[in-house]
Amino acid sequence: MEKKSIYRLTVETNYRLIKGESISSGEKAAIAAELLSAAPTKAVTPAGRRALYPLFYIPPQDVKLRSLMGQTPKTRIFSGNMYELETLRLLCLLAPSNPQVMLMRDATLRRLKTTCFGWEDDGVGECFDTSLIVLRFLCTVSPEDTEWIRSRIENYNRHANEKKRPWFPLWYFWLCLSEMPLELALPEIAQHRVELEKKLRRSYVMHSEQDRALHPMLVCMLRNLMSRLPEYSWLAGCEPCIGGADGRVGLPLHFAVRPA
Repeated sequence: MEKKSIYRLTVETNYRLIKGESISSGEKAAIAAELLSAAPTKAVTPAGRRALYPLFYIPPQDVKLRSLMGQTPKTRIFSGNMYELETLRLLCLLAPSNPQVMLMRDATLRRLKTTCFGWEDDGVGECFDTSLIVLRFLCTVSPEDTEWIRSRIENYNRHANEKKRPWFPLWYFWLCLSEMPLELALPEIAQHRVELEKKLRRSYVMHSEQDRALHPMLVCMLRNLMSRLPEYSWLAGCEPCIGGADGRVGLPLHFAVRPA
C-alpha cells in the first residue's frame, strides 16, 4: 500500500467507503495497521476540566487539513477534533475489536462528554462544525446511545439557521443522516426531503482536482441517504456516471435515469 499521510489515508478511505467501492479484507487490515502505527502509546493528558483537544491523534503543524467536504478549518478545536475523530471512527469500522482501538474509543467518548461541542448546546463558530464531527463519530461508534445522538441532532437544528453559513455543515449533516440509526434519521430526512430531491437531480461540475475527488463522493452520499427511503430503494444499485457530450472541460456528474 502506498505510504500516505494519516489524514489523507483517512479521507480517501472514507470516500471509497461512501462510494461503495470494494476494499479487500487484506487492504482493510493494512489501512488499520497504518492508522494504528501513528497512535501514541498513551494518551496526551488533557489540561483543565474540559478536554477540548485530541488525546491520541494530534494533527501535524505543517499540514493543511481539509474536511471530508473540502472545508479548511480555521481553529485548533475544529482541526484537532476532525483529525482525531475521523481517524478513530475509521479504525472503529476497520478494527472494532482491536484492544487499542477500543481503549482509544472509550477514552474519546469520555473526553467528548466534557466538551461544549460534544455534550452541550453550542452553535458558536467552528464549535458548531465540530459538533457535527462528533455526531458522525457517535453514529458509528455508539449507535445505541440514541439520546446523545439526538442531542447533537437537536443542536444542529437549533443553530443551523441562526446565521448565513457556507454549504459545508448542511452537507455534513446529510452525510450523518446517511449513516445514523434509521429511526433517528427518518424524521430529519423528511424535513430536508424537498431540498435533497433537488440536489439528487442536478449535476455537479468537475472542473478542478478537488471537484473530481469531492463531487462523486457527494453524489454517492445522496444516493446512500435517499435509498434509505422505500420509494427510493432502487437508487441503491445506481452508479454515478459522467456525461461529456458537450465537450466541456469540467464534466457534470449525474445519476443514471431509472429504467421505466
